Amino acid sequence: MTSRASALLFFAATSLLSVGGFGGALAACSSSDPAPAAAQPVVPPVPPAPQMDPPDAAPPVDAAPPKVVPKPTFPEVQTRGGSVIKTPKVVAIVYPGDDLATQITSFNKKIAASTYWKDLGLEYGVGAITARDTITLTETAPTAITSSAIETWLKGKLSGATPEFGVPDPDTLYAVYYPGTTTITMDGFGGDPGVSCKAYGGYHFEIAVGSTKVGYAVLPRCSDINELTVAASHEYYEWATDPFPQTKAAYTKLDDAHWAWQAAFIGELGDLCTYLDRDYLMPAEIGFQVQTMWSNKASLAGKYPCAPKPGAAYLQAIPTAEDSAVVPSQVPNVPDITTKAIRVKAGKSRTVDVLVYSDQPRSSLVPLRALTFDEFTTGMGAGPNASGYTYSIEPNYAKVGDVVSVTINAPTNTSYDLLIMLAYTSDKSVEYWPVLVVNDAAPAPGTTPKKLPKLPAFGRAAFERSATAATSPRITKLGMKRAASLGR
Repeated sequence: MTSRASALLFFAATSLLSVGGFGGALAACSSSDPAPAAAQPVVPPVPPAPQMDPPDAAPPVDAAPPKVVPKPTFPEVQTRGGSVIKTPKVVAIVYPGDDLATQITSFNKKIAASTYWKDLGLEYGVGAITARDTITLTETAPTAITSSAIETWLKGKLSGATPEFGVPDPDTLYAVYYPGTTTITMDGFGGDPGVSCKAYGGYHFEIAVGSTKVGYAVLPRCSDINELTVAASHEYYEWATDPFPQTKAAYTKLDDAHWAWQAAFIGELGDLCTYLDRDYLMPAEIGFQVQTMWSNKASLAGKYPCAPKPGAAYLQAIPTAEDSAVVPSQVPNVPDITTKAIRVKAGKSRTVDVLVYSDQPRSSLVPLRALTFDEFTTGMGAGPNASGYTYSIEPNYAKVGDVVSVTINAPTNTSYDLLIMLAYTSDKSVEYWPVLVVNDAAPAPGTTPKKLPKLPAFGRAAFERSATAATSPRITKLGMKRAASLGR
């Protein structure tokens, strides 16, 4: 996410997964206090192609009628009650001698005038963004700084002692661009998970200057200008749609039925498309790379949910989740969530239907895989399978509209996992669909679904279930494919 309160930006596939829970890789977020990182998706090898019958083979005589499964429902990002920024402004803050300062200023002006920003914001009530004049500092950039020290420094700048910063403005994002010589460390996170460009590529959060709340973004220099503008577009947009994630979060959560999406991908509007969309945009009107953002309107219509990508086909393998489970709140005065799940008795197996879905015709067969959360975050066979679950899918190639079967083998201990279904759009591109799996008997009809155990190992769950996110910052994620170019 783009806030410290939501999650770390993933540059690498650094798994924080604990036994029976979830962790993940680096991402950029929107706040200044990092929560555990979300999953860094990988693209496992395409499964072996099926052995096809000869063209003149006779069709089976007693072929079973095609299976009919419930019509799928699609995820929606919801507000936690906070407001969005209707008249957003952004000011870039750079250090003297920054060789990208001119390009940063140009990017801000061009994104402010773009239909890219205008069209994305309309859906959530965000207005056109105004680019304020870039502030060039006179002091030397630090070689190392912590997230709390950044907040103290910014409060000092906005206290009136530095006139060019002006009066603190709740509608302005103060975007601090650090040079490549500065390392930023998140307070409370030891080792790489707290270090800029190893754990995250940017984040946004909030501070109070007197009685005024303001949002700020931290943008480390991890690579080139396009890396930087992708992170900036992510942070700007997540700030505008979730400006105060600590005190009054806005668009940060998935609808209850699709809570698994939040557990796997985090819940801000930029984060979701960091994982789902591997291609960045370079609109001619901007001239710099930017990220696509989640569109509820498109998702709820069963369309490709990352905008703007007009005409993009949406392909998914969607498991049938007929059961429910209660995800316990870890925050006082925040209710539990009842979500869709697949229940499997401990030590037993269960087979469920999976619909191969697309909003557009497709003649070729779709390669399919089913992964545990561990496999999703670390790569096929690259790490231990801490959850103890295993999944197998038959057949592993199918046509759009077909229904295939995935068999779930549950461990004997009471545990849970995220089943991640993969539908390949090509040998290098894949779509993901997560579902919560729990290994106890499904509840009897009309009874309250069994509550899961406390979920400290779910990584981001504590923040994502929180209405206030009082302790962990959201961080903006850069795209998955960028990890390789950064050597991580």
